[in-house]
Amino acid sequence: MALPHITNSQAGVNRQDPVHSNLYQISFTLPEALRAEFGQDEAVISEQVLSITGLDVRHKTAETGTQKFMGTSRSYIQSGVSDTYADLEVKFALNLRNGTDNYVYKLFKAWSRLGYDINTGAKVLKKDYVTDTLTVMIGNRVGDIYEQITFKDVMLNGPITGLDELNYDTLDAVELTVKFRSDWWDDVDL
Repeated sequence: MALPHITNSQAGVNRQDPVHSNLYQISFTLPEALRAEFGQDEAVISEQVLSITGLDVRHKTAETGTQKFMGTSRSYIQSGVSDTYADLEVKFALNLRNGTDNYVYKLFKAWSRLGYDINTGAKVLKKDYVTDTLTVMIGNRVGDIYEQITFKDVMLNGPITGLDELNYDTLDAVELTVKFRSDWWDDVDL
């Protein structure tokens, strides 16, 4: 057995870069019903992304089950998974365009009212409240993308949060949290 030394590390001697969780970019499309009003923000909304969670769904496997036999247990993999959708959570920075336009918040508030407008009770069909894609591109330090996950038929999943409280005792900038759901996706290693 070799003693620990950099020369015994393949990653070290071959100058392999680590994987970093902050080298990514997200791009959105918007539901068609919002494009007339917010289409100019479709590209710029990605600049406000602070973080995304829920990506481990790509590695979901069937759970194990057990059977009993005369006081013993034998294990097996279930014949399917309990669910097949992805629940994602994205945090956004909020900025005021031209001093008064809270455009990120206004966009997601309008999107949240597509599925069910809490003010009027109006509803639309699924084809009108989902968007085509939410794409996550993961790269290295120089920007080469090595993995791309494209979530399809993306919809909002629950209320947008982060504006619940106004407080004189904090100096922190406000962050908006938006939850999304997608029933299917393409996960491509490039």
